[in-house]
Amino acid sequence: MSRVLVTGGGGFIGAMMVEHLIQDHPEMTVRTMDLNNTHHQNVETVNGSILDVNSISEAVHGCDLVIHMAAMLGVRRTEIKRMECLNINIQGTVNLMDACAKERVQKVLFISSSEVYGEPRESPIQETTPLNPKSIYAVSKLAGEEYVKAYSEKYGFDYSIVRFFNIYGPRQVPEFVIPRFVRAALEGKPLTVYGTGDQVRTFCYVTDAVRGAAAVLLKDASNGEIFNIGNDVDTISIKALASKIVALSERDVEIQFVPMNKSDRDPSREIQNRLLDLTKAREMLNYELNIGLDDGIKRVMDTWFDVSPNREQLDDELIQG
Repeated sequence: MSRVLVTGGGGFIGAMMVEHLIQDHPEMTVRTMDLNNTHHQNVETVNGSILDVNSISEAVHGCDLVIHMAAMLGVRRTEIKRMECLNINIQGTVNLMDACAKERVQKVLFISSSEVYGEPRESPIQETTPLNPKSIYAVSKLAGEEYVKAYSEKYGFDYSIVRFFNIYGPRQVPEFVIPRFVRAALEGKPLTVYGTGDQVRTFCYVTDAVRGAAAVLLKDASNGEIFNIGNDVDTISIKALASKIVALSERDVEIQFVPMNKSDRDPSREIQNRLLDLTKAREMLNYELNIGLDDGIKRVMDTWFDVSPNREQLDDELIQG
């Protein structure tokens, strides 16, 4: 029976990954490591930081597989706390890789981000698209990818890398666009769109994302490979997303446009188009989407007042493990 460690297992995506593993892979023992308690029972837990080598050693001991999700999240937030981001996301990954090498872990799945592509030089984005990170967060994720590759080569364990594209769902903090728009709509407040709102994205519901990532972890053919995981169907601009959320909320609220130079966002860090190619995941993993954008947004709205994090939880949700 395999034991799998999920770092950042108390966070938004990490908690859903733990739930997926428990439900779909009952033959596995699941262990989590996070700054906070996880949202699940019947899992082994280690409370601690990936910057603490003793906590890392305790968490990795006895594990066969590791899913590394713990990180400081959010482009805007990590630009403000640049050194903290670099330390957590890079040194934390190094600490984890040291422990994985020592404990002879069989495989590491590193959760990266579409941010490493920056403003893409081709569209849709394939895994071979040249990388052009524009933010500290993106640089830290790319550095993490390279450390995982280097440790794998030196110490002989397998690895895979997943680059998530705009994941959303219940419990996501309102620093991110869909929960920010949903909260405003449900509270009867204007939705604020930065710039023209012509930025194009494809948003992926969290259960689809973790199911794809778990497939990468467990399929031998994925070893040494990088996969885009997201939604390649529901392409939408940010201003159209705002209109959709207003319509689905059935609230009479306005959409306000704030010029980028009058917002707290750095225009040089803004990505205009982020569309992904899922050919590799579809062909190698048989990956398919289960939840479309309208259905996903409705699910966020239906659970908003029950599970949405409060303001005091924001820091903990954005610094996972």
